Amino acid sequence: MNLLEKLKERTILFDGATGTMLMETGHSSTEGPITLNLEKPDLVADVHRKYYEAGSDVVAANTFGGNPMKLAAAGLEQQLDALNREGVRLTTAACPNGKFVAGDMGPSGKMLKPIGDIAREEMQENYFRQAHVLIDAGVDLIAIETMYSLEEALVAVSGVRQAGDVLLLVSMTFNQTPRGFYTMMGENVVQCTSALEKAAVDMIGANCTLNSSDIVALTTELRAATAKPILIQPNAGQPVTVKGVTRYEQTPAEFAADAVKIKHAGADMIGGCCGSTPAFIREVAAALDDT
Repeated sequence: MNLLEKLKERTILFDGATGTMLMETGHSSTEGPITLNLEKPDLVADVHRKYYEAGSDVVAANTFGGNPMKLAAAGLEQQLDALNREGVRLTTAACPNGKFVAGDMGPSGKMLKPIGDIAREEMQENYFRQAHVLIDAGVDLIAIETMYSLEEALVAVSGVRQAGDVLLLVSMTFNQTPRGFYTMMGENVVQCTSALEKAAVDMIGANCTLNSSDIVALTTELRAATAKPILIQPNAGQPVTVKGVTRYEQTPAEFAADAVKIKHAGADMIGGCCGSTPAFIREVAAALDDT
């Protein structure tokens, strides 16, 4: 049974923030969390295992920063294959039967022409190269997430489709303004969903930036704009920085109460983004079981 088939049965739970969990262990890397796939594999596998045990049906491999442009910025492009492949292996090793592994892909950190200096073909190749490794390593789906540019998201979709046939989720990041919800590049919900539907993605989502209470209204807008399965992954409140340490101060119980509202607003899949942990997912699982 693939993820789309399981969606017909019940609300699907994704994981929370891998980066948050890795930072809380005190193990970090100046080159980014993805390097821990090789440096601290047992630690990364343990984070994934805790999310599955908390109730996650889908856990994302620790490959968010694994596209060539991001890796090149950290001097790691030669480790593209090793870092992404090990990320998938660690998640797969922790994955129980009947659950799923997502190959996680994030923004390139670059801008397309004419705003930036990256040609469309170069950007597509960037995503193709990462997706090729993730698909070959055996992911159940690809999750392109935290996308603040619809144009880049669509190029990423082209890169993934070039790499192979795989279930594809695209999750945009929206800001709340007095005029409504918009990406950083100024695209609204209807523009995003219409373009992503035309690109034949399988699932559409929203993650990051917004907290769990603010994202309820966005969920309602997304549900009205598309019939595709929707994933919602809010932050665990707003970040608070004290003495250089950033924390998210929402409690798991508060987050779970909002998750019920998110479900009723039309979400088919729910998870967490920055600041969320297995404790949040466990509370969400219990709350959804009661609805």
